[in-house]
Amino acid sequence: MTICLAVTAVLALQAETFSGNIVVNRNGQTNNANVTVNVTQQANGLYTLVLQVPTFGTMTMTDVHSAYRKGFTVYSAEREVATNFGTMRTILFARTIDGMMTADVAIPAQNTTMRFNTVGDHFQMPNSDLEDWNSSYTNEPNRWHGFKSAGGTFAGTSANIASLGSSTDVRPGATGHSAVLTAGSFIGIVANGTMTNGKLMAGSYDANSPDNHAEMDMANGTNDFYMPLYAKPDKFNVWLKYTQGSANANNKASVSVKTFDGTYYQEPVDKTYTNLSGSIVGGAISVCDWTHFSFDFDYDSYAANGANTNAIFVTFSTNGNPGSGSKNDAVYVDDMELVYLGNMTDLRYQGTTIAGWNPAVTEYSMEIDGEPNLDDFDGTFEGVSAVLTKSMEQNADGSYRIAISVVSADLQNATCYIINVTKPAQQFIPGDVDNSGAAAISDVTTLINYLLSSNPEGINLQAADVDGDSKIAIGDVTALINLLLSGH
Repeated sequence: MTICLAVTAVLALQAETFSGNIVVNRNGQTNNANVTVNVTQQANGLYTLVLQVPTFGTMTMTDVHSAYRKGFTVYSAEREVATNFGTMRTILFARTIDGMMTADVAIPAQNTTMRFNTVGDHFQMPNSDLEDWNSSYTNEPNRWHGFKSAGGTFAGTSANIASLGSSTDVRPGATGHSAVLTAGSFIGIVANGTMTNGKLMAGSYDANSPDNHAEMDMANGTNDFYMPLYAKPDKFNVWLKYTQGSANANNKASVSVKTFDGTYYQEPVDKTYTNLSGSIVGGAISVCDWTHFSFDFDYDSYAANGANTNAIFVTFSTNGNPGSGSKNDAVYVDDMELVYLGNMTDLRYQGTTIAGWNPAVTEYSMEIDGEPNLDDFDGTFEGVSAVLTKSMEQNADGSYRIAISVVSADLQNATCYIINVTKPAQQFIPGDVDNSGAAAISDVTTLINYLLSSNPEGINLQAADVDGDSKIAIGDVTALINLLLSGH
């Protein structure tokens, strides 16, 4: 079977080797290994992909087409590929960006699926599961901070009031550690428990002073207090548990997540900042046992800033208002995740949804008279940083394969939709060999001349097969004469 993508733009790769992990699921049994995938451009502009697969051996796909858009390169192919188990139908869907690759491979005959991945945690926040803890005096989760690593005049005092530590009270189904931030009190003033991936500053005894804040600035480099971001996420997921030292339904814990250009920013703010590109919606947390929260990002409200998305700034607090709440208020945090969507929501031809459209169905068929125009195919999708690629190739039998793919920014969510395009079946009248609109005695002459000269020009071969044996022969002349004599 032919491949499903054709070259549509300047291609991003000439030759590259990707080293990463492959997870192979065969008949429900999973194993993984470190392997390589080699991508080499052929002289004809197409590609050869060579995969080193445990158990299956070296798998080679040649003449693979590629689609390219906004830095993403997509490879999709369906091939008979030689493996250690023989030659088998193999389906490949790979995508790359910035030297990273994720590839999904399926071998239906072996009930096998594979995922090769070099992305790792590149699009996630370091230590987002809070399992890696600093063994120095701060005893804080690596890349996350409380008052023990704070700056400012009163940092030492604050560290002895509000605390950040580890807990074995974790989300359902998990093991290991969570982070717990606990509020304290000093001369009647509540110090909110706080955890941030920026740096805390304790600069005043006044709880409402902006000198008490969390801050982040890329001018400090990609150090412990700066967290870079490589694409806009769609959601921020986290597990939280919130308890209060003194019950008060009006008090809420706080989750703040901002995306920005990496220049200086602080919370609580001390002025109007125009370097933000996005923020989560919501973030006020009522008392709850372990609960999974999923916050959507809002980028539209910050579009006027024109700010790049270079960093992410996250802060958890036992109360959304400085100095509020009560002593021993506590927030437990576990397993954070940035979610990058890449889901097709509609697939259209000339502005109309393709018949039978279902996001779970990845292959369709339709008839078009003449050569299809790729611009007539389009789709809509979820994912603020996702991309859509589309391409077309003609098969040997004259039909076409349209490939439309949507890929999430982190390469993990991706789907390739195939539209098989054929020409409508030609309508004909049996015996109307010369296409005059009716079977007549002139068609007998045309058919005899064709058989004598074997010249198909000007003859309707479907109409000439009067006896229906799938070949044009003298028997069709007899059948045509009988047809005319019978008056049909």
